[in-house]
Amino acid sequence: MNNMHTTAQRRLLQRAFHTVGGLCVALGLAMLALLMSGPAAHAMPAAYGPQLTNQATVSDTLTNTVMLPYLPHYNCSYNLKHVTNRFGVQMYGYHGQDSPYFCELIASGATWVRNEISWGSVEPVDASPAVYQWDYIDSVFTPAREGGFNMIATINGNPAWAATRARGPIDKAPLSRFADFVGALAERYDGDGIDDAPGSPVVEYFEFYNEPDAGNLGRDKRWGNYGKEYAEMLAAVYPAIKSANPNAKVLLGGIAYDWFEEDNGPFVRTFLDTVLANGGGNFFDIMNFHQYPPFAASWGAPNGPGLIEKTNAVRAKLAEFGVNKPLVITESGAHSNDAVGSPMTPELQARYVTMLYTQVFAANVDFMVWFMFYDPEATYPYKNGLVSEASSNARPTRKLSFNAYRTAVDVLSQANFVKAWTAAQTGNADLLTYQFTKDGAPLYVAWLGPITRTDTAPLRVPGRTATVHDIYGAIRQVVADADDGVADGKITLQIGAQPAYIYPQP
Repeated sequence: MNNMHTTAQRRLLQRAFHTVGGLCVALGLAMLALLMSGPAAHAMPAAYGPQLTNQATVSDTLTNTVMLPYLPHYNCSYNLKHVTNRFGVQMYGYHGQDSPYFCELIASGATWVRNEISWGSVEPVDASPAVYQWDYIDSVFTPAREGGFNMIATINGNPAWAATRARGPIDKAPLSRFADFVGALAERYDGDGIDDAPGSPVVEYFEFYNEPDAGNLGRDKRWGNYGKEYAEMLAAVYPAIKSANPNAKVLLGGIAYDWFEEDNGPFVRTFLDTVLANGGGNFFDIMNFHQYPPFAASWGAPNGPGLIEKTNAVRAKLAEFGVNKPLVITESGAHSNDAVGSPMTPELQARYVTMLYTQVFAANVDFMVWFMFYDPEATYPYKNGLVSEASSNARPTRKLSFNAYRTAVDVLSQANFVKAWTAAQTGNADLLTYQFTKDGAPLYVAWLGPITRTDTAPLRVPGRTATVHDIYGAIRQVVADADDGVADGKITLQIGAQPAYIYPQP
């Protein structure tokens, strides 16, 4: 069917989406317990806590979210021709103009939206010729049509007739059947006016399975021990997508690449090696992984979120196999609530927004998706959202992290990264400092790690004066050269755990 959904249909579709597939919250909590009891190499710093947003994949625990009734057509002013930046968010189900989150999504400044789709929902029955039921996916891709967003479509949910595992190898049907589906998918959303979805939305980024490197993750076994088969799957779908839309991009499924089986986790360390050893690098355009601050120490970053260090490790792994691809991160984030075993606050969550996106630019990651845009359901213990869950008659509330996100968009989107300062330059290994230029003028982003510190440390930057803004965009202080008692062309600033945006004047 090609007709657009009514609001009532969209509600039913979204509710259906959130009540099928994935892992249960209990399994997620069980994995948390494993994480907390893991070896010292993976012990979580008290300031971070064992977030379920780690590689166990939070997205798969959100199996029972029921969206509240939509308020009719919020009035939002927005520009469908906004400039693409590096800021994205995770959402699930329909989020067009009838969604209570649409206005906040527009206001966030994000230009990427990641959402899941299911092969099984489109082709639930094994038929020849294939019969595709597109209505739900049409609704999922509404932000591309109504908001001008770049959509990343995470393909999950194999139909039972095609695979034993919903998120694992396709072992009951030929790979050509999957290739036929993804070719039809790319054609429907290529915007060329031929066999398009209603309104011709354009979707050009296709990610194959979420965290496919999971091995023996309870009953939800994935591709982790089947890297060769995953490479064969990519080899089958890549030409099908490119034939349908040469502009489309194939993403490796966002791998956890952390909390490995030898550390009492569910993820297979050798999955990526096996995929690449079997030629998989020839059949994806963009390397894709997930990164969460609780694992920063595992990558040699005890005082920061660890994004740069993990990105470097991923690049090094690709280089071992002679593969050079752009990198994206389709999940990262932090929660805002003081959850049991994982203490956090809205302020700490907001700090992570600034830290993570600063390191996105420093690591030259093409874009990063914050997981997730709105708080999950009440039964889920971690409030990862930039906004609260919407009530039945009101729009969601913007959290401190939303304001930090919007500020980071405004400050960093048009900035050019120059370099990360060394400990020799800052005088303190805990003082992380990143140098940018913006509009031809210097800009620094700096903070003192770890994230819960209450002290400050001095940072000296060149200039006559400097205006310091907090992570919400407010002016924190204005400092002059001679304020430290010496007029030497350098300004001394006191930097704490909350990141500071520093604008020096020469």
